[in-house]
Amino acid sequence: METVRTDVVVVGGGAAGLLAAVAARRLGHEVLVVEAAGQLGGATALGDGRLWLPANHLMDKQGVGDSAVEAAEYLDAVLGATTDASSAARRAAYVETAPKLARWLASSRLPLLVDREVADDHQDAPGAKPSGRVLRSQAFDRRVLGEWANALRANSSPEPRPLAERVLGRFGPGHASRGSGEALTGELLHRAAGNGVELWLDSPATSLVADGDGVRGVVVRRLVHGTGSEAGVQVEARVGVVLAAGGFEASQELREENLPLPTQAAWSAAGAGNDGSAIDLAVAHGAATAELAEAWWTPVTVVDGIAHPLDEERSQPHGMIVDQTGSRFLDESAPAAQVGRQLYDRSHGVRAIPSYLIVDNRFRREFRLGPWQAGSTPRQALESGDLVRAATLNELAQNLGIDRAGLLGTAVRFNGFARKGRDLDFDRGEGLVHSGGGRRRNPSLGTVDKPPFWAVKVFPGDLGTKGGLLVDADARVLRADGSAIRGLYACGGTAASMMGRTSPAPGAALGEALVGAFRAVLAISQESSAG
Repeated sequence: METVRTDVVVVGGGAAGLLAAVAARRLGHEVLVVEAAGQLGGATALGDGRLWLPANHLMDKQGVGDSAVEAAEYLDAVLGATTDASSAARRAAYVETAPKLARWLASSRLPLLVDREVADDHQDAPGAKPSGRVLRSQAFDRRVLGEWANALRANSSPEPRPLAERVLGRFGPGHASRGSGEALTGELLHRAAGNGVELWLDSPATSLVADGDGVRGVVVRRLVHGTGSEAGVQVEARVGVVLAAGGFEASQELREENLPLPTQAAWSAAGAGNDGSAIDLAVAHGAATAELAEAWWTPVTVVDGIAHPLDEERSQPHGMIVDQTGSRFLDESAPAAQVGRQLYDRSHGVRAIPSYLIVDNRFRREFRLGPWQAGSTPRQALESGDLVRAATLNELAQNLGIDRAGLLGTAVRFNGFARKGRDLDFDRGEGLVHSGGGRRRNPSLGTVDKPPFWAVKVFPGDLGTKGGLLVDADARVLRADGSAIRGLYACGGTAASMMGRTSPAPGAALGEALVGAFRAVLAISQESSAG
C-alpha cells in the first residue's frame, strides 16, 4: 500500500473541515483534506451559513453590548443541567472561543456581517440578545477559485434575502454565490487552496491507523491515475487527525436505530449524504458516543423526494399547522428545534406525522411555500399531491383525510384570535408584537378564510444529526472512561453536540462546528510544540 506523510489529516471538506485545514496551515503545518464526495462544502454550502458567535466584535459596531459572561448565563439557562456531551468545560470553551473565532475570521479577511433580523431563540432566558450574535458571510464571487470553482458545491435554492439582489449586481449572473453557506465555504476553500492545503476529492477514509493507544493516520481509497481502478493509500499524520465528515442523517439504518420513529432520510434537509462512516471509524478504536437520539430538528415539507424547511412559512400570517384531528397543537412561529420536537411529542397520543400547514389564498399570493414562489402553482405539484388545493376548508379536510369538524372548529377559533391579534392558545408571534398608534399588531397572525385553500404535509425534518463522538473542550475524541484517544479530534456533525434537545439560536450548529474545529487545531498545535 502506498504511504503518504503529512502533519494534519482532515477527514471531510465541509465548512468545519476547511476551517480546520486553513487554521492548521496558518500555524505552519502541512495539511491534507480527504473528502469522500466529488465536491467540497458539505451541508454548509447548501444552507444559510449562519454562525452563532456570541460576544463577537461586530456587535460593538452595531451598538449591541455583549460579553462572555452574558453568553455563558444564556447558554446555561437554555441547555440546563450539564451532561457528558454538554460539560461545563465545553460550554465555557464555546463562549470563550466564539469571539476569538470571529476575530480570526476577520483577520483572514473573510467578510462577515451581523444578521440584524435574527435573535436568540429564547428571549425570556437571562443573557438573551435580540440581535447581533448571529453572523453570516457576505456574497462571494466563485471566479476567484479558478480551477477549484467547480469543486465547490452550489446552492440551487433561491436566496430569500436581499443577498441575491446585491450579488447579481456586483458579480454578474452565473458567478455569484447563492446563499451565505455557499459564500462561507467558498471563502474557506479559496484560502485553503491558496495557502497550500492539499485537497483530495472522491477519497473516502476507510479506516484509522492505530498507534498504540492513539491514532497516527487514516487509510483512504483513491482512484489510481490512468488505470480506472481504486487502491488504498495510507496517510500518516505526524501531528493529528481531525474527523469533520458530518453526522448520520443520510443513513436510513442509523436513523431507525437511533432517532425517534418514524424517521426518513428524505426528511433531512442537510443534503450532504453524511452516512456516519467517520463516527464508525473512531468507534472501532474505542471512541464513545453520545446524543445519538437527537438532531437539529426543523419542520419540512417533502417535494419530489427533497426536504424543504418551512421556517419562514410557519411565521407568516394566514396559515396554521394542524394534526390529523384538524387541531392546532403548537406555536407555529416557535424556534425550529422546538417545533420539530413537538411534532414527535404530539404523535405519542395523536397522529401528527405528518401534520399539515394550511394556508389561504392571500398567503399563496404573498409568500413562498416550500419550493414554490408566491403565486406559483405548478401542475405537477397538484397532480402528485405534494401541494393540495380546495375551494373550501371542508373539501380540503376531505382531500387530506383529516377530521373535517375538527379543522372547521380550529379555523373558527384561530380566526377569532387573528382578528384580535392575540393567540390565546399558544401565544403565536408574541415575540414579534409591536405597538404603535395605540393599536396592537401581531405580524404572525392573520385569518385563514380566503379561498381557495392550500396545504402541504409537515414532517419532523432535520438539518443534520446531533449525535456523534464524545469530545472534550478541545475536540479530543474520548473513550467511555473519559480518557482521550491520542492524535484524534472530531468536530461538526461527527462530534456529539453539546446543545442536547434544544438550540440557543439560528446558526448554533455551524457555530459549534467551527468553534470545535478551531479549538482542535489550537490543541493540535500546542501538543505538537510540547512534543
